[in-house]
Amino acid sequence: NKINQMITKKMIENKGMTSRIIDNGEIAIEIIKNDNIFDLVLMDVHLPGINGTIATQQIREFDEKTPIIALTAISLNENREMLLSFGMTDVITKPFEPETFYKVIAQTLEETSNS
Repeated sequence: NKINQMITKKMIENKGMTSRIIDNGEIAIEIIKNDNIFDLVLMDVHLPGINGTIATQQIREFDEKTPIIALTAISLNENREMLLSFGMTDVITKPFEPETFYKVIAQTLEETSNS
């Protein structure tokens, strides 16, 4: 929702990063495919239209490198492996602690830059 988008965007900007909010899975696929300018994607699992898991599967057909972190309210213990099987790089569960949010992003970017 718009409030969660604004909060997440502010958290990202507070760490000196830039972001772009994309409102649905179909547009996310097209922008990532055509622009290919992102260091990392935060993918809400419950997007309108094509959900985040299907969007990630389709992105992985043309982009295997860009890290995609799932944002979801589901139980991490029960569904982490399922989300990773769609091509997600990692998972952050909502509501998330800012420390955990930043740590997962930093670790993912570090791993990507080292590979």
